[in-house]
Amino acid sequence: MTSDRFSSPPLGVLFGIAATFFALGITVNVVVLERIESEARTFVAAVVVNAATTELAYLAVRDAGGGLLAALIAGWVVASRFGLLAASLGARITVGRTHRLAIALQSFDPNVGLAVQHDTQRDVIRTFWRVTAAMHAGWWSGTIVGIVFGNVIGDASAWGLDAVFPAAMLAIIGNLLRDRAGLVAAVIGATVCVGLLGVAPAGVPIILSVGGAVVALGIPTGTKK
Repeated sequence: MTSDRFSSPPLGVLFGIAATFFALGITVNVVVLERIESEARTFVAAVVVNAATTELAYLAVRDAGGGLLAALIAGWVVASRFGLLAASLGARITVGRTHRLAIALQSFDPNVGLAVQHDTQRDVIRTFWRVTAAMHAGWWSGTIVGIVFGNVIGDASAWGLDAVFPAAMLAIIGNLLRDRAGLVAAVIGATVCVGLLGVAPAGVPIILSVGGAVVALGIPTGTKK
């Protein structure tokens, strides 16, 4: 890959990311509010956890009859992928310890996914922080709407909001799928994840699907499929 293939996200892309996380913020917080029936606790969960998939993993285990410890572990396992994302991005940049820590704490799927498509450190960092800002703008505005108007919105899935984030993620990784390494990582990762669904504990399929990326490391970067 060369940095010429990917320009820093234009305003239209950033707006789309913000809109996606706005919908995600509404969806997740409407679901959480329905379960815990407390606006204050829903907001605290959004602030402290700050990860939609982690909150949903916790609720899924709890709703299935699991205990508090099992639900917390499921949430932690799902969130542990952020450490892998931070590590993959950290290998691409050379910055100060404070800046590196800030990046590690803000490493999520979309901002890392778009940032690693660049080769130069300047483009990686600039893309990372621009996408991060768009994500937070959408997430927090959506969180407020979901908490304040949750009872009015009702079932978020009825509005199709639950499909927004998966669709956006496919768009984000689209450029990576054009390379053989990216395609191999996606196919192997998806196969592992789907094969373990319903068998392994919640969150484990996602973590083990990183095996696809490990295999893809042996394929020269930029090789066309």
